[in-house]
Amino acid sequence: MMMPARPGTAESNNRLLEAAQIELSFGGIKSLDKVSFHVRQGEILSIIGPNGAGKTCLLNCISGYYRPQKGKIHFKNSNLLNLKAYQIARLGISRTFQSPALYPQLTALDNLLVARHIHTRSNMLDSILFFGKSRKEEMASRQAVEEIINLTHIEELRKRPVMMMSYGQRKQVEIARALVMQPELLLLDEPMSGLDDMMKEIIAELILNVQESGMTVILIEHDIEVVMGLSQSVVVLDFGQKIAEGPPQQVLRDERVIDAYLGNGHQ
Repeated sequence: MMMPARPGTAESNNRLLEAAQIELSFGGIKSLDKVSFHVRQGEILSIIGPNGAGKTCLLNCISGYYRPQKGKIHFKNSNLLNLKAYQIARLGISRTFQSPALYPQLTALDNLLVARHIHTRSNMLDSILFFGKSRKEEMASRQAVEEIINLTHIEELRKRPVMMMSYGQRKQVEIARALVMQPELLLLDEPMSGLDDMMKEIIAELILNVQESGMTVILIEHDIEVVMGLSQSVVVLDFGQKIAEGPPQQVLRDERVIDAYLGNGHQ
C-alpha cells in the first residue's frame, strides 16, 4: 500500500492533552501501569503495541468510558477524571471504536445528525414547534453535517442505511460521525483494521486532511506502515506499561519495541 507523505512535526509545542501515571485494574489484573504521555496540538500521535497491551483501555480512560484508579488526565484546563463521557465529548474530544458503533437501520445522514445532539440546547417545546433556538440549532447541525459529508467523501452514502454498507464504508461513516461533533481531539481506535489497501489509503488521506484542518489525532493502529506514514509521535505499550515514546523512526529502532512487538510478529 502506498501511504501519503507524512507531514512535518506539528508547528505548535502546546500540550493539548497530558496523562500522568495512569493506573487501571480489573479484578486485580493491571491493564495500565503508571502510563504517562502527552499529545501536542495539531499532531498525530500513534499508540502501538501487542494485543492486550492496554491501548484501547487508555482511549477509554481519556474518553470517560473507564475511570482509572490513579493518575491524572488533563485536556487543556480540564481534569477529565472528574467528568462523564458526554461531558468530555462536549469539551471537544470524540472517538471511534474498533467495530463501527452506528445505528444500522439509519442512513449515514441520520447517524451524523444524531451525533450532533451534544451541540443542542433547545427544550422540548422549541423542538416540537421548530422555532427560535431549535430552528437555529437544526440549521447549524445540517450545515456541519454537509461539510463533514464533503470532507469524508461519503456523498453517495448519505441516504443509504448502514446495514447495507460494506465494512469499509461503515468505517468512513464512523469517522464522519466523530467529526460532526466538532472535536479538537479525535481518538481513532484501529481505523484500518479489516480494510483492503485501497480503503486504507482513503482513510489515511482522510486522517491527514483532518490534521490539516487543525485537529489533533490520537491513533491506535497495528499497521506499522500506516503508523510510519501518518505519525509525528509514537507511544508503545506492552503489558500495560509504556516502554518507548518518540518519533516513529526512533521508536521502531528501540530494542525493547522490537523484542516486545515487532520481533514477535504482532503486526
